[in-house]
Amino acid sequence: MAMSSLSSLQQRVISALVLAPIAIAALYFGGIFFMLFLAGAAAIMAYEWCRAGLESRLGLLTSIMAITVIAALAGLYALRPYESCLILLAGALLMLMVVWVTGQRNRLVSAFFGPFLIGIPVLSLMWLRDLPDIGFAIAFSLFLVIWATDIGAYFSGKTIGGPKIAPSISPNKTWAGLIGGMISAMAVAYLANHFLVKADVAPIAMMGLGAICAILAQVGDFFESAWKRHYGIKDASNLIPGHGGVMDRLDGVFLTAPLLAALMLIKNGTML
Repeated sequence: MAMSSLSSLQQRVISALVLAPIAIAALYFGGIFFMLFLAGAAAIMAYEWCRAGLESRLGLLTSIMAITVIAALAGLYALRPYESCLILLAGALLMLMVVWVTGQRNRLVSAFFGPFLIGIPVLSLMWLRDLPDIGFAIAFSLFLVIWATDIGAYFSGKTIGGPKIAPSISPNKTWAGLIGGMISAMAVAYLANHFLVKADVAPIAMMGLGAICAILAQVGDFFESAWKRHYGIKDASNLIPGHGGVMDRLDGVFLTAPLLAALMLIKNGTML
């Protein structure tokens, strides 16, 4: 049976069953395996960003963005986090120059912010995974919370329906879906801490963090929806049946991964 003949939900489930084990395996083994996984995702997202937001020299600009993010990712092993972010800045400035020279002066914002939008979440995920002893537990828990948010929001929104949050941006997102996603995220955050992370944190605080992550994950989703509407596209790409592109699948980490990395930096007193 062709994927196109299946419902959207069926396609989403099949794609998740194929991709989730790959992502979890890369996350579990960490190191070079997770880095390669993130590098591949970053390269695809660079293509998706440039394809939608830029007008010409797409191959060159995609290459610059992808190489920039991958270089910053590799730099985490030799540099401090802020120094890796300086690599993103250098790549953003180079993209800005190329876009200016090629006459795409109405696309300067897309050119400059693309490396940061893709790079900072990717660097955050890699940094979290490399935390001694708890890296896998922390990073996996974040993904579990985001997945719980997506699932809770999808089914509560479909079942309850009700008022839309921002129909001009994302017509299918409802307040019921947001609340359902938050409740699911809170429950999973509590369970993930109890069974995986085992941090000495009050359950209510962990559930609160889960709720914040759920809100930020959906803000990331809204941002990506607004970005796609601005450029007149339905999905970032059609790479993943039922989901769209890699950006469509990873928009939940755009804000949540940097938040969690910042909290861990503060908790550990780690110098940037």
